[in-house]
Amino acid sequence: MKSLNIFNKTLVSSAVLFGTMALAGCAGSVDHGKYADGVHDVSAKGKKSLITLTVEVKNGNIVDIKTKSQKETESLYLNAERLLANVVANNGHEGIDAVSGATYSSNGILKAINSLPRADGSQPEYVAVGSKEESGDDNFKLKWSIQPQLGLLKGDYYFQEARFRQGHMGSVAIVTDSNNADNVIFAEFNESGRPNYYTRLYQNVPKRMSEYNFSMGKKKGTAWVQSALTMEKLMVEQDKLTFELNPDFDPALGNKLKEPNRLKYAGIDIVAGASNSVQQSMVPLTAKIHAQINGEGTNELFYQNAEKLLDAKGKWTGVTAVLRLVVNRDSKQITKAHYDEIFADEKTQIKDASLKKFYRQSKYESINYVEPARIGFNVMFDALNVHLQQGGSLFSINDLPATGDTGSYAATGFTKRSDSWDLYLHQADILYRQMRQDGVIVAHNKI
Repeated sequence: MKSLNIFNKTLVSSAVLFGTMALAGCAGSVDHGKYADGVHDVSAKGKKSLITLTVEVKNGNIVDIKTKSQKETESLYLNAERLLANVVANNGHEGIDAVSGATYSSNGILKAINSLPRADGSQPEYVAVGSKEESGDDNFKLKWSIQPQLGLLKGDYYFQEARFRQGHMGSVAIVTDSNNADNVIFAEFNESGRPNYYTRLYQNVPKRMSEYNFSMGKKKGTAWVQSALTMEKLMVEQDKLTFELNPDFDPALGNKLKEPNRLKYAGIDIVAGASNSVQQSMVPLTAKIHAQINGEGTNELFYQNAEKLLDAKGKWTGVTAVLRLVVNRDSKQITKAHYDEIFADEKTQIKDASLKKFYRQSKYESINYVEPARIGFNVMFDALNVHLQQGGSLFSINDLPATGDTGSYAATGFTKRSDSWDLYLHQADILYRQMRQDGVIVAHNKI
């Protein structure tokens, strides 16, 4: 708020100039000095509740606004509350649009400002406003990237998962440098909707690279994925897996972005609307991993390779193949395998027009992606995971779904070989050669 106060001091010092311009008939100038000085509580109806703001006015200008009370949907109000800085800078609500996805809460805020006592005693009628961004998936104010680190990544592997808050499943994967356990080189948080999620479409569906962030994005400002990525970056850059409790934490201030005591843990700053996922799942799970690192350690190693898929001219198709394998250091057997193909962050980067709608998603986690082999992409590679856990070869996959042309969709559930198997085999060969070189995996038969 300090920067806003400085800005408004500039406004006050310029008030005489602007007033002169207004008298001279300058069109489009901002009306300064129009409000009654003092601290005023003003209210208006939002979507679910009465929104009350405390507004401070000096020399006729708004210098500070705070939310005193409201019972709106948390994430919606947080998006709408971003209007407060605009109102201060504009010295009023005139000409300010509602926030897309939070129109009712926005209008509650702007209508409350409209009721602020005017210096001339007037009371203009409030006219409800809409948002500039009424629809469309491309207009997110918060952007995020789901692209994996290209090339080879390897280290000691730690994993924890647990259900939290009504049954959502949270999971954290951490990889540390095998030669320095204090060096975090990879951190990934994921969450699947609870089995009884109110939207059936997202029951048990992973959020990270599915349509979830788009369908909820207009309402929540992509809060979940933005916060997860922020925390992952913090953990890797600072080698930080534990967080101290905030002694000034006040859960009543959870929706107020400007308040330093709104979060349970000190030293983190995440987008409100995702604080439950981070504070109730991600942070506790990484704390367990931290204890494991400093205790019994791990006997599992992590290997991942990611590679951009190129067309015949050597240009990126907008799809990236990624394979990760976890191997037990003692038995030298694969304990976990996951293959996926991840779409580019922007539609324009995806060459196949039919696949553009899956930007910032992956074939495995997408709900709507249709695998040409006529069987679920996730079904194919879940079967691979089971196959490898049971001691099967990385390369002997002919008994897995969609690895051959059957010509009988009715009888078998799929009709032809999926191209993704050949892409998988290429990645598998890269990781296998590296793992054999490191002496961490038993021999696998190649056919």
